[in-house]
Amino acid sequence: MVMAVPWVCIGPNVPLWILRAQIVGVLDPEEAYPRRRIDAIDFVVDGFVVSGARLRGVGAAVREGRIGVRVGSTGPHFGAAYSRGPNRHFTFGAYDFQPNDGWRSVVVHEAVHASFDLANERPPNEIDEAAAYLGETVWFRAGGLARSVTAPAAAAAIYGAANEIVARLNLHASRGQRLLRSQVQELIAAINAHPGYSPSQPP
Repeated sequence: MVMAVPWVCIGPNVPLWILRAQIVGVLDPEEAYPRRRIDAIDFVVDGFVVSGARLRGVGAAVREGRIGVRVGSTGPHFGAAYSRGPNRHFTFGAYDFQPNDGWRSVVVHEAVHASFDLANERPPNEIDEAAAYLGETVWFRAGGLARSVTAPAAAAAIYGAANEIVARLNLHASRGQRLLRSQVQELIAAINAHPGYSPSQPP
């Protein structure tokens, strides 16, 4: 017996709707394990708060359409980006309909930038990035996972520095720590050495 298969039209906005739902699922999950990973993110860098509560707020903003989602060019160095301002949005270099933890950690990274934007905060670029790399590294470790990035060298240096700080301070298990700029200086140096970043100008 051959059954008729209904014809389904995939509209042009469906992939973006799926991508939006995936982002919300990372930042404001319902299940205990992924929620524990988000809640583990709870620290301050140079006076700027990075927390699971703020990231869930970013998830809500994506869900409600206050933060847009696009797919397009993100430049030669990165697979995703966040754009501030009245037309604030995430941009991803491609759709990923079977995301892994690498992709999810990128969402966490960009969401840290978005959380500062929603709070109308403007940290220096290297602090903004340091907070984001630490946030995604805490998220990884809170899931009981380790990550090793070996290439390209500039990215490996950043992730190596972030991993060292999180491990040394037990940042994924000891919440509420207040980090001074001097405590993340090696991470800042690695960020400023990356060709995709420009160091903040001195005041």
